Amino acid sequence: MRFKRAGPNGRGQETTGWKVKFMAIHVLGIDIGSYAAKVVMLGNIKAGRATLLGLGMSQLPNDVVLEWEDNPAPARTAISQAMKNLVARSKLTGKYVSTSVSGDSIIVKKIIMPVMSGDSLKKAVMEEAEQYIPFAINDVNVSYHILETSPLDNHMVVLLVAAKKSVVQNYMEAISLAKLKPAVIDVDGLALFNAYDFLHPDQHDNVVLADIGANMLNITVLHNGLPMIIKDEPGGGQYLTNEIASIFDMDMADAEAVKFGSMEAPNPGEVADAVDRAVGNWIAAVERVLDSARAEDSLFRPTAIYLSGGSSLLRQLPEEFEKYFGIRVERLNPLTSTNYNAKKYDQEYLEYIGPQLAVSFGLALRKVEVE
Repeated sequence: MRFKRAGPNGRGQETTGWKVKFMAIHVLGIDIGSYAAKVVMLGNIKAGRATLLGLGMSQLPNDVVLEWEDNPAPARTAISQAMKNLVARSKLTGKYVSTSVSGDSIIVKKIIMPVMSGDSLKKAVMEEAEQYIPFAINDVNVSYHILETSPLDNHMVVLLVAAKKSVVQNYMEAISLAKLKPAVIDVDGLALFNAYDFLHPDQHDNVVLADIGANMLNITVLHNGLPMIIKDEPGGGQYLTNEIASIFDMDMADAEAVKFGSMEAPNPGEVADAVDRAVGNWIAAVERVLDSARAEDSLFRPTAIYLSGGSSLLRQLPEEFEKYFGIRVERLNPLTSTNYNAKKYDQEYLEYIGPQLAVSFGLALRKVEVE
């Protein structure tokens, strides 16, 4: 299948693809995490507003998904079934899927290049890519976004994105097994940026987006409103759940309930200590990425941090981040920018699930053009 996609909210520009006659369609934004698969579908996407057509979440077998690269067959089966369930339960009619990848098999790097276009740009990007990618160049898919162009200085800022072909192929096969059609394979950090940028289309601030997943933190640093660093850091909410389960010898479902306070803890003090350790690790991960941003630009200072992902719902989490970083911290809920059927969705539920769907919302914003 051939496709081209728009840059993030129209502010970036992807220069790969074919120029033929296309029809624009909306997509199923499916975020495949190690804990759950999540879907969002949007319609009537305009400046800062969209209509929520459907959403859903389906739990995945954590151990199987984490072994995806080494043992792909069970993961493909589990993920494809989760996708089928999501689409069926949410009564979604879309067939084209926008999804994203993350982790050690992904490289995202901002590079500065002379202003160029067409085949010259493609060739130059591939030459630059070989310097930064720790894999054989023939084993990766390389894409790029032009973030900024300065004709006066004759330079352009390009976001280089590379993913191992085997990982991309696993995603495409899982989508096909679900009787769906892969349209966009993106990167979690860019999808997160898309969601934020859609909510704040006119901002040019320095902010941090931190999506706290089950086994990983995706941290995206924006400089003047554009991606500066996209980094995946190990450690997420599942580590805290595992620790609580170990401390009290309970199953994962009960440990998850204790973590979020919906079930009383056998010893609240021990739970509080475990939460403090986890939050401390998450704060340290964000601080490491900020160190990298400051190394790139000594004057860089973020004005706010936006938290998303399942574990962003932990009580007092924004307050703990605010206490450490001394700047505004809030949860990122892209569903606040949607029109929705009040008979189908309760506002309280959307406030609860919205931060967990930030990546899938950003993926759903992609308007794919198919021949």
